[in-house]
Amino acid sequence: MLLKRILSTMFWLCLIVAVVTTNARAGSWEHSFFSGTQYPLRVVYLEGELPGPTIMVQGGIQGDETAGFVTAQLLTRARITRGNVIILPRANVPSINLRKRQINVDMNRRFDQNYNRFYEDRVARVIRFLLAQSDAFIHLHEGSGFYDPIYINSLRNPKRYGQSIIVDTLVYDKIDLAHTVNSVLTELNEHIGSSDYQFKLFNTKTFDKGTSYPEMRKSLTCYALAEHGIPAMAVEVSKSIRQIGWKVRQQLSATVMLLQRLGVSVTPPKFSDEDVKAYARKGVQVSINGRPLIHKGVISLAPGATLDVKQISSGPSEFAPELALFASDRPGVNLIKARRMVLEPFSELELRSDGKRIAKVQVHWTGKMPSSPGGDKPVFVCWLNGKPVFVRDGEVLRTVVGDQLILEGLWGSNYKEIVNFKGFVAIPWANNGQDMGWEIILDPDNFISRYGMSSDRPGAIRFRVVRETPGASRATFYVDIEPRTVYALRLADRHGQSLLIPWTSGGNYRLPEGDYTLEAAWSNGPGEKLVTTADKMPLEAGAAFKVGFSDPLELTVRQATTFGDLGTMIFSAGGLAQRVAPATN
Repeated sequence: MLLKRILSTMFWLCLIVAVVTTNARAGSWEHSFFSGTQYPLRVVYLEGELPGPTIMVQGGIQGDETAGFVTAQLLTRARITRGNVIILPRANVPSINLRKRQINVDMNRRFDQNYNRFYEDRVARVIRFLLAQSDAFIHLHEGSGFYDPIYINSLRNPKRYGQSIIVDTLVYDKIDLAHTVNSVLTELNEHIGSSDYQFKLFNTKTFDKGTSYPEMRKSLTCYALAEHGIPAMAVEVSKSIRQIGWKVRQQLSATVMLLQRLGVSVTPPKFSDEDVKAYARKGVQVSINGRPLIHKGVISLAPGATLDVKQISSGPSEFAPELALFASDRPGVNLIKARRMVLEPFSELELRSDGKRIAKVQVHWTGKMPSSPGGDKPVFVCWLNGKPVFVRDGEVLRTVVGDQLILEGLWGSNYKEIVNFKGFVAIPWANNGQDMGWEIILDPDNFISRYGMSSDRPGAIRFRVVRETPGASRATFYVDIEPRTVYALRLADRHGQSLLIPWTSGGNYRLPEGDYTLEAAWSNGPGEKLVTTADKMPLEAGAAFKVGFSDPLELTVRQATTFGDLGTMIFSAGGLAQRVAPATN
């Protein structure tokens, strides 16, 4: 009965993967992890014409290091003839939007353990997942000053990182990082006329007891080297060099040289320094409620209106900048990625492209806020998975782990509201109890445990949302968070016939040998909040996979908003489709 209800209500809503694919070159694809959140992670996979190692290249882990994410983005346009490259152009989109090194914590210091507190930790979880499939790692950065092993002046000394290729140690086990990097430096510096701008080898001696850089033990290069035993290095250009086009060119050259020495043959894309300098401002346009946003213009909004923000043009495709629209009262909340119903006025809207301000408009308010529909009971307005929800004082909102919740405010209020989700901290460095407007990913393991309450629903954990507005009557509603349970998968065979397979985490299922397509999944929550991987790679909705007698398929379902593991099934070839009974003693 339960399965029948699920099938009837969720059949067309449960596409398990949200993937953007590119037809630009054979063998390449793109996937956006955390799609629809404030922290999307776009991954580009380039497959070479000939087999070879898989190298991961990442930029943008710190949002004030522009050259790193521009270089990584340009690399996505390269041609690979041998080997494969996994590219993460912008690992930390929220910090890029604000051009800040970090939002909550430094993401490049979250790899010494599996943290689970901030969005940075969820992104780090995917980065570790991708790194496990790589044979080497190159990290792209932009550091201050110029590295030198001896102190010369305040901008050129051992505490500066710019114009260097960084390794955690010269030799690790049988990995000779010094030899690889020094051979690149010799070739790279031949084309840099000024010795002041040439690159140097920077050994942080991360594993030494007396290292001057103990924080590097938490970094991604150290994790790659120590946990996976693969070559790892960081290419740092200098923030003190003002010519961004020149820096990107040198960083891309160093990256290509490292790739070649690691076994990947690559032809870099062509670009001009002027293109790099001006890309963020070219052809970027969004609309609000159907009207284009014009720099220094005025937009009229009515209280209670819902903002409908759409990208008209996102700029040059070779740079693919990230766009963000911020309201002046909620800096850092990207309205392109989040819905908003305007319950309190604000003065300005600002459009940014890869963190650069493109347009700023004034907001003109017309009319009055509609009165509350709740009579004598306050009515909370929320967004649950992008859909508006109205909850009265004392009511319970039912949710599932991994759902997205935004506390919009109170309908018809004339106060400057403060709404506190007890157990969640929106701004760790300034915890004022205000959680209104922020994206809250509902994960009890991520909240302060003492605020969790018992619920009358089996397995659910209850949290309180409290109105704490000075001078206003106190009001509370409750959020029940139930564990997410996967019920079934829907596959299609090569003839287009659908197969409904009950989900059994840790189980095995036999299918006739052949090609299949993963069409959908059913759970007790929205299907778009699930993501699946097949044999450690994202599985595109509608794409075919093969099940063979000697080639079983390992399929894992995860939370789309947290990348938390929901279980794995093994599909192997057999006669008729059937569940394999577990072994018994």
